[in-house]
Amino acid sequence: MNSKNDIVQSFLETHPTEAARVLERQQGSAVLRLFEDLKPETLASVVERMNDCAAADLMDRLDTGQAVQVMAMLPFRAMAILLRRMQSKEDVLDGLPDEVVSGFRLVDRFPDHSVGAGMDPRALTATDDMRLGEVLRAARRYPDRVKDVLFVVDREGVLVGLARTTQILVAPAESSVRDVMEPVRHTLSPYMTLQNAGNAPGWRSSGELPVVDAGGVILGSISLVDIQRRGSREPGYDHESQKALGELFRLGFSAFAGGLHLKADGDADRDRNYNAKGSENE
Repeated sequence: MNSKNDIVQSFLETHPTEAARVLERQQGSAVLRLFEDLKPETLASVVERMNDCAAADLMDRLDTGQAVQVMAMLPFRAMAILLRRMQSKEDVLDGLPDEVVSGFRLVDRFPDHSVGAGMDPRALTATDDMRLGEVLRAARRYPDRVKDVLFVVDREGVLVGLARTTQILVAPAESSVRDVMEPVRHTLSPYMTLQNAGNAPGWRSSGELPVVDAGGVILGSISLVDIQRRGSREPGYDHESQKALGELFRLGFSAFAGGLHLKADGDADRDRNYNAKGSENE
């Protein structure tokens, strides 16, 4: 990478939001040439902050291999939003891990601007008879998927309760999930619009709400921050503050993570929320 590209790389890393606004207004091959020698994680940071349509158009014009690398660096929700708008969607999906593709196929079933389309299907779930030590040991491998709650399900995947991450971390490791579990007071339908979901009363007590089908099977979760980000692309919306809050939370609970259904023996069934049973029960 030459000195000019070093400067560009440094600017994008330091000012990703400002760079996103500039790139939204650019067209043609000049942008593609700019991206050729840049790190995928840097491009992902900028693309995540761009207008959805502009970002999808840019990703369509990238080489498929580079588009796959950038997509792999994006948070799942941001990746799913862009894939739904990309003409090269199937080519890019061919290069992504199977569990990511399975998760995307699930959210892609739901209408645009719905809770189902915006949710993260990798919600952390566990059965109520699990020991908290087992939960922490098994989940420690997935720090990027940490949530502020653990969703508790029965053996059929039906949501039966939740446990707050803060309580799990301070409780004795030999305690069971049942010891710290609370009733589920609020859930969202995957067919609810994001606008209506943003007014749900459940946000008064939690920043992350579960999404369930008609049979009560958990399909994923969605946060109020993500709903606000989807509906707030106008100038003045503070993306940086929202991301900073999320990063602080992840740093505080880096030993705890989501994205898998945990069995009582401590093994991880990573595809639990992607299986056909969850969709057939709707």
